Amino acid sequence: NESAVLEYQCFYESALAEDAFTSCRDVRLPATGGYAIDAMCGRYGARFCTAQRWLDFQGDTSNGLAPLQIDFQLVPNGTQLT
Repeated sequence: NESAVLEYQCFYESALAEDAFTSCRDVRLPATGGYAIDAMCGRYGARFCTAQRWLDFQGDTSNGLAPLQIDFQLVPNGTQLT
């Protein structure tokens, strides 16, 4: 029998997720002049995108880009996971 990972959960500290999202949200695509986050947040676009929505779209295989389903769970800063 062969085994493969098809889906996983990723526990992401809220501050790190917010910082990553903030670093991307104002990036513009030279070809269109629009925000890159428009293409990275699915139906929410740049205007209604949040860190959680951004990560949810990145980990959703229905976006045609994610190689496997990723369930991003934002956890409070400093949370110890065991």
